Amino acid sequence: MKRGKYKIAMVSYLNSKPFEYGLLNHDYASCFDIITADPATCARLFEEKKVDISLIPAGALHDLKDEHILMSDFCIGCDGEVRTVGLFSNVPLNQGRRLVADHHSRTSVLLSQVLLKEVFQVEIPVLVADINQMGIKEDDVVLMIGDKVFEKEHEYQYKSDLGGIWKQYTNLPFVFAVWAADKNLPQEAIEMLNVSLLHGINHIDKIIEEQSYENLDLYYYYKKNISYNLDTDKKSALKLFLQKSASYHTSLMLAERHV
Repeated sequence: MKRGKYKIAMVSYLNSKPFEYGLLNHDYASCFDIITADPATCARLFEEKKVDISLIPAGALHDLKDEHILMSDFCIGCDGEVRTVGLFSNVPLNQGRRLVADHHSRTSVLLSQVLLKEVFQVEIPVLVADINQMGIKEDDVVLMIGDKVFEKEHEYQYKSDLGGIWKQYTNLPFVFAVWAADKNLPQEAIEMLNVSLLHGINHIDKIIEEQSYENLDLYYYYKKNISYNLDTDKKSALKLFLQKSASYHTSLMLAERHV
């Protein structure tokens, strides 16, 4: 089998470390060139055809054209609380005056809007920004994703885990990111990707050992919070999320064009 170099874009958050480990340590490692970036950049690189394969936020599927396909047996998802995607505030959610949303993932912004309206009956303006650069007001509701949650969650009195709320509301798991590729990509690339990703998932115990430190025990996070198989329930959840978030996505895109 002829092997070429396939360019991959992916995040390098804790939740994607098993994927990263598999891609770097399996026998197929020489077949891939990996670019690490935030979720929004991964989606942009894929849309601009600068990479062959990308781990993209589920919300970015609203923007993909027909020539793109979902691929691989794996995703970044959860079946209940996800731990690292949440709404944080120092007032109850129904007293929040503004949603300050992490600019790194449109998926979480859309999910926040869906759940705020449908579960909490709250509709508030959205400001998409770099959380680290923002002056947060006392009555702001802050959306944070990724590793920064471990560092900053203690600064807030209230936390709403978006994976847990979605599960209670829909009785379904949730999919935050999926692998996508051009439909013309050779089948061998998909097969090598699947094998490599599974290799990483099978070495989660090693990743826990490498990534944990004194104040961060990742055993529960990897074993209970994050779920990697893109199974039938997750595909149903993904379809439902895209239906519910479509109108919010359109509004968000229009707002960004006028900034």
